[in-house]
Amino acid sequence: MNSAKAGALCPQAIFEFADLTLDARQRAVFRDGVRLPLPKLTYELLLALVETAPALLTHDELAERVWRGRLVTPETLTQRVLLLRRALGDAAGSPRYLRVVRGLGCQLIPPVGMRRPPSSSISAAQPDGVAGLAGNIDLSLPAQPSIVVLPFDTDGDAEHRNVALGLTHDVMTRIARTRAFFVIARGSAFRFASGSHELHDVSRVLGVRYVVQGDVRVSGSGMHINVALADAVEGRELWADSFHRKLEHVFEAQEEITDLVVGAISMEVELAERQRALLETPVSLDAWSAYHRGCWHMYRFTPQDYEQAERYFELAARLDPNSARAFAGLSFVHWQRAFFELSPDRAGEIARAFELALQSYSINPNEPLAHWALGRAHLLRGEMDASIAELGAATALNPSFAVGQYTLGFALMQAGDTVRAIEMADKARRLSPYDPM
Repeated sequence: MNSAKAGALCPQAIFEFADLTLDARQRAVFRDGVRLPLPKLTYELLLALVETAPALLTHDELAERVWRGRLVTPETLTQRVLLLRRALGDAAGSPRYLRVVRGLGCQLIPPVGMRRPPSSSISAAQPDGVAGLAGNIDLSLPAQPSIVVLPFDTDGDAEHRNVALGLTHDVMTRIARTRAFFVIARGSAFRFASGSHELHDVSRVLGVRYVVQGDVRVSGSGMHINVALADAVEGRELWADSFHRKLEHVFEAQEEITDLVVGAISMEVELAERQRALLETPVSLDAWSAYHRGCWHMYRFTPQDYEQAERYFELAARLDPNSARAFAGLSFVHWQRAFFELSPDRAGEIARAFELALQSYSINPNEPLAHWALGRAHLLRGEMDASIAELGAATALNPSFAVGQYTLGFALMQAGDTVRAIEMADKARRLSPYDPM
């Protein structure tokens, strides 16, 4: 069937083809109820093919529908089709979903059925009222890592529910303060307040990739806390840990555990984002993926990788000139070259590290990475008081910023304050014991 007209008339339609379902309301694709991780442009490409099936879309038509008329090279289109094939598990040699006609365009192979969802329908997996409140909100995954902290469970123990709620609020607030995540607000998160929930349901209803779950158990004078981080789109657990503390020290324990949990979550999500960025082809990278591709090279700590990192950070800055992180990354590159004397122009590298850190700060004075880059740049210039002040600001903005704590300790050591330096280094190791820094 040609569903272009039907799709245009019903933008909330649900399309079914082969073993896949494309839900235009959620801007998502499912196989057997499991959401497939599709970047925005890859989803738009599939939607265009589905809406016009079985017609063949030419290169110009795809550019108009997917890239909104922007200049698109045949190589870019080929790479995007390849990404879509990978996401669907389609083989070019024996295609099941996509047919590419060389020199002409692309079309969907299986027939497409379309149905209109009942206007009053609410998924059984959604808490009461979620669908009605969501309305026409775009719940597709944002480019920035999206995360929700579900209310920590107490297994019906009402007496210690406040401990669990306090810990939930603290973790949620602290993650938001990192400014690296798209964080679901409390009102939406707490609609999943009771009982166990399927990760895919949480992802589909809230439009998030990462889900934090936990529980608090009290036995006698002791408190046992379990926390886990999962990739809800891929359905796999990324990190989990348990903490045992005395109940009489509940408030001190709450603060300490919040620091440790958020530090671990930040590290694991950053690592996961770098790995996902490596799967994207260079021509298809967005600013966020380009930044994380740069980070992956930075943490290999070789001169050749610094060059690659610089290219990706520059790409991220071109794609998003308002990315404070991209300019902090560029400052990081020049700092490493200056510190390890990898360039014959050390003074020039120091100057560039400082200029780029200032640019990062000017874009977003509340970005911890901007203060971190500026603090390191002051350190290279021998301006110890300014360095310690900026690094202190970075860790105040995000107390779970392990590398920030480590760098502050390094600056304090250079300034002769070894007691505080060791304290900061120990805190950094507790927050991120496997950090490459």
